Parts: sequence; structure tokens; C-alpha cells
Amino acid sequence: MARRLPSLNALRCFETVAAQLSIKKAAAALHISESAVSRQVRILEDQLGLVLFRRNHSGLEITEAGKALAASTAGAFDQIARTIDSFQRDQDTVQIKVLPTLALRWLYPRLRRFQAQNPLIQVVVHTRWHDMISGDGEAELGIRYGLGNWARDRVTELYPEWLAPVCAPDYVSGRKLETAEDFDRCTLLHPQPNHDDWRVWCAGWGGGAFNTDGGLDFDVLDMALRAAEAGFGLAISDVVLAQDTIEAGQLVAPIDRAVPSGVSYFLVRPPDLSERRQVRLLHEWICDEMSDSRKIIDTYRH
Repeated sequence: MARRLPSLNALRCFETVAAQLSIKKAAAALHISESAVSRQVRILEDQLGLVLFRRNHSGLEITEAGKALAASTAGAFDQIARTIDSFQRDQDTVQIKVLPTLALRWLYPRLRRFQAQNPLIQVVVHTRWHDMISGDGEAELGIRYGLGNWARDRVTELYPEWLAPVCAPDYVSGRKLETAEDFDRCTLLHPQPNHDDWRVWCAGWGGGAFNTDGGLDFDVLDMALRAAEAGFGLAISDVVLAQDTIEAGQLVAPIDRAVPSGVSYFLVRPPDLSERRQVRLLHEWICDEMSDSRKIIDTYRH
């Protein structure tokens, strides 16, 4: 049966204008001129015999007919894009999004083991300053930091975060860290400008309150840990992410007390992507590698 379809180019322009409700923004998104976008929308309205947008003093207003067509075209174009992507995606490549410190301190030092076990699978790591945005189409797996409020069939808890102070071996040489006054004499290194991690540890360590307002601020934990390794002060760290450096002798935990932050790391995958064998292998490997994390936490917890 022959399909009655208007110009696909006009539909594509209409779909973008409907999403942006702006000719100017649609033109920028499509990399064509505003007049070309307006012309394609007029062509579509003429072909359908419908008014899709009304122009008023505040900009564009989409009509009921326009809303119905926009929903249909957006779904159709998304389905076409997913189908084409499935043809073009390299079946031996798995993309994963990871927070920078976890990528640098945990994933990259271990990734060679996965590559040795699976030499035909290429893992592409994307680091994000904040968090993986589920469903944005770039990655099939992500290691996220949060409370776990994702669909249960798409998330696996890797480990709960526990915090402890760490520093270079010679930073506390000859000094004890037993009281709040001992911490007041240290330069605190904050992995976040809001100082929340140090506040959480101070509230939970049981040795009394000390000043967490001063010290040096950083944007990510890795930067604070590097400053600690260089002897600039006392960093507060996720004990799992500091463990490799502690074992290497670059950092020490001068006080054997860790405090749970109430947040965990989770392995997630967006719901609109089928799990390929390569994805499943990486998923299983990360979970296996992370099994040691709870043993590390137990050494501080007890």
C-alpha cells in the first residue's frame, strides 16, 4: 500500500521547530538558515492543508494538529536513528561513562586485565565531571554516584562509600591525630568546594567537632588526593579509591576511623539499549573486580 507522506525534509525541519518552538534555534540545530527552516514549515503546512504553528508577539505557538504530528514524527525519527545506530555501532566496542576520580584511581589501573581476557573488545571510557545522564545515547554502561534511585533491573550497587582522612607519610610524622585540636592544626584538603565530605566525617568520627571551613578546595577527589600525596595537607577520601595509593606507600590513613557517607557507587545501563555480549562481559568483570571493595571497607569499619 502506497504511503501518503509529505516532504521528509520538511518533516525534519518541522520536528526540530516543534521541539525548540523557535525558528532561530531550529536553524542553529539543523545548520541551515532561518529562512530555509521557515520555508520548509510552510511547504509542510501547504502539503497537509493544516496550520501547525501560530505566530504571535511572544513567538511560536504550536497548534493541536502540530502537537499530534510532532509526537508522531519525533517517535518515528527516534526509531529510525536507533535502527541506523544498531547497524553502524562497532559490535566489539563498549562505551562506559565514569566519574573522573573513579576512572583514574580505579578503572584505568585495572582495565588492562579486562583487555587481556577479552582482546577483541575495545572499551571506550568517557569521563564526566558530574554524572552520567541516562539515555543520552553515548554509552551502554555507566558507574554512577548516588542514592540508587534508578530502575532496579538496570542498576547494580558496587559499594557504599566510606570516608577516611589520608595524607602523605611524612605529613603527620611525629604527630598524633587523636583529638579535634589535632585536626585544627592540619590543612584540610576538600574534594568539593562545599566541604560536605569533611563535615560528614567530622560529625561521625566520635572525637569531637573541629573546624571544617578552612583548607584548600578542589573540584574532584583526584585533585585533592594528588595534593595530599605532595604533602599539602590532609584529604578526606573514599577509602576504596585511596587504597591503591595507600598500598603503594604514597598515602597513609593516619587515623583508623571511617564514616559512611550514605551514598554508593552503582553500575547502570540505560533502559533503551539491549545488552550485547560484550556489554555483559564488561558488566560482569566490573562487578567481580569490585568485590574486593567491601573487604577494604570492612578493614576500616571494624
